[in-house]
Amino acid sequence: MKNDKYVFKTESEREVAVCIAIQKTGLASIEDIIKKIESWGGRITEKQTTKIAENLRRRDILSIDLTKKDNGISLKRYAMKKIKLALPEVAQIKDITDNEDVKPLIEELDRSKKIKKKGLKTFDYYVVRIDLKPRNNLCDVEGFMPDEKGVIKHYRDNKDNIIFQPKHFQNWFRANLPFINRVSSAIGDIGFNFGSIQLNGQKTTHLKERYVTNIESGFSSSRGTGGRGSVKVECLPHDCIITTEITIPRELIPPEKVEEAIRTICDRGKAFGGCHKLSTGFLSLDKLEIVDNMIWNDN
Repeated sequence: MKNDKYVFKTESEREVAVCIAIQKTGLASIEDIIKKIESWGGRITEKQTTKIAENLRRRDILSIDLTKKDNGISLKRYAMKKIKLALPEVAQIKDITDNEDVKPLIEELDRSKKIKKKGLKTFDYYVVRIDLKPRNNLCDVEGFMPDEKGVIKHYRDNKDNIIFQPKHFQNWFRANLPFINRVSSAIGDIGFNFGSIQLNGQKTTHLKERYVTNIESGFSSSRGTGGRGSVKVECLPHDCIITTEITIPRELIPPEKVEEAIRTICDRGKAFGGCHKLSTGFLSLDKLEIVDNMIWNDN
């Protein structure tokens, strides 16, 4: 900070400070946001922080994550979803803090603004092939679509092989880009392919009965996360391998950092599989290979 104590003069400055705090933390509660801003020398109240975070969420800039603690109380935390800050506000960010850790956010805002203005992309792409597997035998990679009996099953091709669609990996990456200090709106620059399943040992899927909450079903209730009954869900074998290819802009994630980035998404990010917000399908990276260093060359 340029000053020992930074006094925010406008609501816009407070909004930028809250965005930076969440961007730096990855997933932050109101208390986390306040502590991060105070560590820069800024001053913001709990009431101001809550109001700003909820306003940003309604404007579709922030996403919300509800985690139930051991005492049964849900902890509300925020993550960056979209960046809608105009370029002039980058100057405000630089005024609020000179911390080197927020440079990726400033660079991403500058890049997004230039691309929009020019209508051009200034980076090239490379392709990685990754093998993913359930993290352990407690991680169930759940199905996506209900069948005629109401069982939520995995997608299949015309030979009855289980597949994942590009949107499944896209949604997973979008939710987890903030964990590697990239904005979720950058998802539009990443290309995704279909995923295949390699079964090892245990050859068949298994069904489990899972509890459905109001949050998962989309039902709004004054009773909070009360139950909506149970449903049968198809889950992959715990020793399976999920293989897919991802096309990544070199400028967004350099090839030399892509393995670290995907491991971080697996180890720290949100779950994969199913359309349930409380899914337990956490993955680990089994193998990564760069299969094409540049997908297009003008020369």
